Amino acid sequence: MAGPGSKQRNKKRSQAGLMAWFKGLFRFSEATPHLMSFEIDEITRKFKINEEAKRLGKMGLPAFHAKELTSVETELLHHLNVQRELLLVNAENEIAELDLKFTDKEHEYQRYMTQSLSAEFERKARQIMDTQGAWLKRLASNAIANIKELEIFREENNLKRQANYPEKTQIFFRYTLLLILIAIEGTLNASFFSEGVSTGLIGGFVYAASLALINISGCFFIGKIGVHWLNHNKIYGKVIGILSLIIAFFFLGGMAFSIAHIREAMALSVDNPTQIAWSMMQTSLWTFKDLTSWFLIMLTLGFGIAAVVDGVYIDDIYPGYGSIFRRTESAKEEFESEYEDIRFELEELKQEKLDFIDQQVNTCNELLFSIQNLLDSKKSIIKKYQDKLNDSEVVLYATIRKFRFENEIVREDGLIPAYFNTMPSLNPITLPKIEQNRETVLMGKLNELIKHHERTIAKQREEVYQVFEKFVTQLNHLRYY
Repeated sequence: MAGPGSKQRNKKRSQAGLMAWFKGLFRFSEATPHLMSFEIDEITRKFKINEEAKRLGKMGLPAFHAKELTSVETELLHHLNVQRELLLVNAENEIAELDLKFTDKEHEYQRYMTQSLSAEFERKARQIMDTQGAWLKRLASNAIANIKELEIFREENNLKRQANYPEKTQIFFRYTLLLILIAIEGTLNASFFSEGVSTGLIGGFVYAASLALINISGCFFIGKIGVHWLNHNKIYGKVIGILSLIIAFFFLGGMAFSIAHIREAMALSVDNPTQIAWSMMQTSLWTFKDLTSWFLIMLTLGFGIAAVVDGVYIDDIYPGYGSIFRRTESAKEEFESEYEDIRFELEELKQEKLDFIDQQVNTCNELLFSIQNLLDSKKSIIKKYQDKLNDSEVVLYATIRKFRFENEIVREDGLIPAYFNTMPSLNPITLPKIEQNRETVLMGKLNELIKHHERTIAKQREEVYQVFEKFVTQLNHLRYY
């Protein structure tokens, strides 16, 4: 029950994996958000810092008494603030994604802890016994009832041997042999009947095969149903056998002489050969015009006797013994099949649990490693975006200084605006703090769990064997012997 089921499951998984790979070829994933560039030269070109500084400087702008930033400086400041806000959003999204992955790791840990419980193994084993044990008990009761019935039958009929009957393939051969006998008898008799039919040899074969079918099938079923009662040890059984033998004698004799007289009547080319043959059997049963009719009688008798013998030995020669013996063996085999299936499922469950115990240290280490990677990824994300924020401040300082320097060079009045001595500031951005309490707690649990597994692996294996033996003992109590 369990083994074939596992193969089908493996096949479905392989097919699902292939389909997922195929669909993946046509699936477009979302691109990872591109980190904003804070290259000084790129920003300088984007906002035309040099050109604007020279253009304003030639016009004596900004004025000496100006206190507000120029439009290009304002745009630059606004651009950098927007980029910094986007950096914060991206950082929060990536941290949130890692938190979701960690939540999955927590669920994985919880599932692992459930599977690691010895009670879980016992629960699954009990579930197998509860769902299939009741059916096994019914099969055992059925097998016991059939065994008792067989024992009573043997005792009443003084039988001490095993039933002797052909296997299914041999039975098929026996019935095939009957068809072969019909074909052979029809073929041998075809030439005798071809003289009396207008269709020649083919018509003779059809006519002869039809009569052979009646002769052989009738003799076979008389032998199968009645004649084998001669082997019964009771008087009534032997009486049935003798009567069946008498019936077989008269049936076979009647068929042999009927076929012979029908052939002679057909040779006369009359319209109703069967009526003429019946009249000849009533008036001159033993009278034939040629020796061929006696050959037909011998052939019919020979094939009929062979069919009777085949019918007797198509099953055990003692009446009813073969059927009750097969019924008992079938009940025993059905029980044994179900018993082996349950035993196999328990064995498979036990081995699965032992493999789990052997791999639990590796499993915990893998889970611990993946959590540490997530934590390291969080730190690297914060560092990456903090570096970007720092770069934005450097860009602001460098581009503003470049603008003002170029502006001072081209100014003809030699007056430097007063606000050039101060630097604008970017809006403050605070990146999310790395919360690692959950990760630290779970990693601590895993480290303790690894130490515990290393100390108790032998004990865990022993507990599995004890639970397994307990359920095997329960299973053995359901056996009929």
